[in-house]
Amino acid sequence: MATAPIQFNKFEVYSNENDSSVDLRAGSPVIEYRESVFVPFVTVTAALVDSGTTVPEGDTADYVTFLEGLTGNGTEKVLFNIADSFGNTLDLSGNNDLRVSSINNVKQSFQSSTSLLTFVSKEAFDNLLSEHSCDNRYENQIDNVVTTILENNLASDKDIDVDFTMGPIFREWGNKKKPFEMISKLQKIAVPALPDALGNMAGYLFWMTSEGFKFKSLDKIFQKTRILKRYILNDKGDEIIPPGFTDKILFYRLARNTDALRQMAAGTWDASITTFNEIENKLERKRTINQTNATIRGGDGPVVLNSDFADKNTKGVFATQTRGTHYSAFLPIKTQVEEQTDEQSYPVQDILVQSLQNYRQKFNVSVEIKIDADFSLHAGDLVEIEIPQISTKKTKVRSAKDSGIYMIADLCHYCDQTQTYTGLNLVRDSYGVKGEEDV
Repeated sequence: MATAPIQFNKFEVYSNENDSSVDLRAGSPVIEYRESVFVPFVTVTAALVDSGTTVPEGDTADYVTFLEGLTGNGTEKVLFNIADSFGNTLDLSGNNDLRVSSINNVKQSFQSSTSLLTFVSKEAFDNLLSEHSCDNRYENQIDNVVTTILENNLASDKDIDVDFTMGPIFREWGNKKKPFEMISKLQKIAVPALPDALGNMAGYLFWMTSEGFKFKSLDKIFQKTRILKRYILNDKGDEIIPPGFTDKILFYRLARNTDALRQMAAGTWDASITTFNEIENKLERKRTINQTNATIRGGDGPVVLNSDFADKNTKGVFATQTRGTHYSAFLPIKTQVEEQTDEQSYPVQDILVQSLQNYRQKFNVSVEIKIDADFSLHAGDLVEIEIPQISTKKTKVRSAKDSGIYMIADLCHYCDQTQTYTGLNLVRDSYGVKGEEDV
């Protein structure tokens, strides 16, 4: 199946000075729409060719370029709606609108100019406003704190998809942190509400898709039983897609970027944390070793190290156990002392190192693929790919090492007036196919 052109339903930018707008479809745009599990907003970049016939100037019949017609100072509202060949719509309008982030003139002549425009979710700008800072005290489960920050502090009306977290209650002042900064701190100490999760499953991801905000447990993502789509890499021709598969892989690259030295230095497989208990005035040490029982992995098992280095501690971290009421410039000392408690805000010794290990392990294996444009996919979805084993045999069997289940870490929808496709950066924690013996 050849990559088909998309349908440009709407692509308008509105002036900051009046109600006028410009239809950017006239500039033969080349579009890249991006989502990432590491970024709390979506991004659209557009390369526009403008020959000076885009924007009418006043009441005359003369036309000027986009930049001349709308000044192009940034923060302009953008409405964006496109559809793929399967009928899936990517709608960034209404409460999901974009704002102009940057404008760069990359090429200019007397006849035309080419500009590169970047648009981001409105919340990326809202996050920078002082009126949205986290000035208040939070005392609740982390999932409720995240929802409160997005709804009350950021004042966003986007949908919020949050995985429930377990106790203890998080107790801290925001101390004027930006909403995204505050949530970034919370995601590193959040633990899903699952049996035996404490000390085994810390670490969340916070990101945005066209559907809204996501605050999801790394481990719960990989425990999903529903695989959204299945893709195959073969050489049977574009028209041949075997039963059970969604589509063919147009491009494939396995990023074999193993760096064991760097992983060990970071404490990925074995690390310890020493915490200071300020109530009892003593140091407490806890070690976290290569977690093998925390999750249903994307591959068939944990990474195995040489016996010379297995179960050997490579990194130590120091932290203070968070107790009582944290310093706040907005409260008198007397009030802070009166509200002090011996209970930890969160058990840092059971969470911090383990969550850092979890982030590094879950992204250990990376694969890049390109498929026909599919706007139903989003960052954070699980997909399954089947890759043939490299062999001189005429009958190809699937690679037991590279095939299997992956998470979409980064997604890019590319489209112009003639073609479109979706690029995916897929990750998981280990090589191999789960249940290979049953295949």
